[in-house]
Amino acid sequence: MLGLVVLLAGAFPIWQAWRANRTRSLLHAVYWAILAWAAWCAFLFAALRSSAGLESKAYLALCLTGCAGVAVLGARRPGATAWNFVVVGLLAVNLLPLIESLMRGGNLDLDAFRATCVAGTVAVGILNYLPTRLAPAAILLLVGGTLAFSAIVTEGAEVRLLIGSFLVSCVPWVAYVSFLSRKPAGSEFDYTWFDFRDRYGFVWAQRVRDQFNRSAAHSAWPVILRWQGLRLKPGAEMPDEKVQQEIVSTLKALLKRFSNNVREVN
Repeated sequence: MLGLVVLLAGAFPIWQAWRANRTRSLLHAVYWAILAWAAWCAFLFAALRSSAGLESKAYLALCLTGCAGVAVLGARRPGATAWNFVVVGLLAVNLLPLIESLMRGGNLDLDAFRATCVAGTVAVGILNYLPTRLAPAAILLLVGGTLAFSAIVTEGAEVRLLIGSFLVSCVPWVAYVSFLSRKPAGSEFDYTWFDFRDRYGFVWAQRVRDQFNRSAAHSAWPVILRWQGLRLKPGAEMPDEKVQQEIVSTLKALLKRFSNNVREVN
C-alpha cells in the first residue's frame, strides 16, 4: 500500500519532467517513462488484490523501464521519432517470454539469454546517468530493479519483489529532488552544459563534449570542456568578452539538435 501511494504521488515529478522536456528531444523518453510508471502502478495495485501473476506484471514493468532508458540514446533531432521503432522492436523481443507464458498458461520462464537481455536493457539507462546529478535515482533504480528481477527468476520471493518495487516507486521523487538541489552554475556556459549533461546522461554529453573540444582547438580558444565544466588550459588567461560569447554560442549551436530552447529552466 505504501509503495502504491508513493508511486501514485510520483505523478507530480513525472509531470514536471514532461513539462521541462516538452520542447526537447527527450520528450519521447519521458513518454516511455510514463508507460513504465503506469505499469509499476498496475503491478502494485494488483499486489493489493492478489499474489497471483505478480512476476509477469513486474516483468512487463521492468521491460518498459528499460525502454525509457534506451529511448534516451536516440533523443536527437532529426531521428528522435524514428528511434521509437527501435525501442518498440526491443520491447517486442523482451516481451516474448511473457507472451509465451500467456499462450501456454504457465509461469514466466526466463532462460539465461533472455534474462540477460532484459537486465542489460535496464542497465543501459542506469549506467548512462550514474556520472550525472541523477546518480542517486540511478542507484536506487539499480537496487530496486535488481531485487525485483531476482525475485522474478526465483520462485517464492514475493517479499523481495515487493521491496524492490517500493524502491523503484521512490525513483521519480529522488530524481526530482536531485534536480532541485542543483547548485547555481558560475556562468551561462556551465549552466547550459550541466543542464544538458544531467538531462541526457553520459552518452550524449560525452559526444557533445568531444565535439566542443574539437571546435575549441580549431578556434585556438584557451579552454577545454571537462565533465565538471569549462576550464582554462594550464597557463592560459581568460579570453575577452567577445570570445567568451563565441564559446557559449558554439555550445548552444551543438545543442540545437536536442532542444528548441537550450536556456529553458525547470
